[in-house]
Amino acid sequence: MLEPFPPKSVVVGIDGSQAALQAALWAVDEVAGTDIPLRLMYIRELSTAAGVAETRAATEAAEEAVQSAYHAIGKAGKPVKVEMEIVEGCPLSALVQASRSTPLLCVGDTGSGQSSPAGFGSTATALIRSAHSSVAIVRGGPAGERTRSRSVLAHVVGSVDDELVLEYGFEEANRRKAPLVMMTAWRTEFDNLQNDRLLREQERRMRAVLDRYAALWTPHYASVTLDTVVAYGPFLNYLADHAESTQLVVVGATQAIEVQQLCRSTADRALRRSDFAVLVAR
Repeated sequence: MLEPFPPKSVVVGIDGSQAALQAALWAVDEVAGTDIPLRLMYIRELSTAAGVAETRAATEAAEEAVQSAYHAIGKAGKPVKVEMEIVEGCPLSALVQASRSTPLLCVGDTGSGQSSPAGFGSTATALIRSAHSSVAIVRGGPAGERTRSRSVLAHVVGSVDDELVLEYGFEEANRRKAPLVMMTAWRTEFDNLQNDRLLREQERRMRAVLDRYAALWTPHYASVTLDTVVAYGPFLNYLADHAESTQLVVVGATQAIEVQQLCRSTADRALRRSDFAVLVAR
């Protein structure tokens, strides 16, 4: 008789920072009450010339960081299976490798473009582009009372890849008891701006896409309050205007234009107005 494969762990990058601790607590809600383990992963980076004392200090720092996250998760009081792992290597390379065997990789973001031209830190920006799994960039704490009135925003483009975005969007809104904004942002060629008929037709097509998705998904999530939005212009413009009322943004990894907008310096005008998390779905 074949034994079922155990569920893959949700991986959280731990480095001893408060941002990483927030990512771990955010991820607790992703797996609480399920058979999916939460794996706390610390990547210890040592030079080849590291001596005994340096190696010992790095090991102690890693153990302290992982144990700190473990105890914080325990204090949350939610049923979670926790795994702990300390590996050696380059943090970015190790996280990309870990993304091959997890459905979701969560990392905290130290923010404000540290070592990166984008609004995200350099590691978060690289993972958005390079990870093999879905990636959550956590910029605030776990879901709580202060976030329940803020929306989950799911951006769709009318392609087959929207299914994963909507699955995450509805699941996250349901889990957080938050409203869901299902939206699409579109632009047209400059020459078409003066053609009202073409503009109305494009908006009608995009509205039909959203209406179809709503009809398919809302029967399965009756408790989720859904709002649908067709916005003209860049996705980042809409996000900047609604940053303060948003707690989580879900975009598909194949939405190249939107992902690029999030990874550029212009994203900072949206990021600095809220601590919303970003989930890039793969």
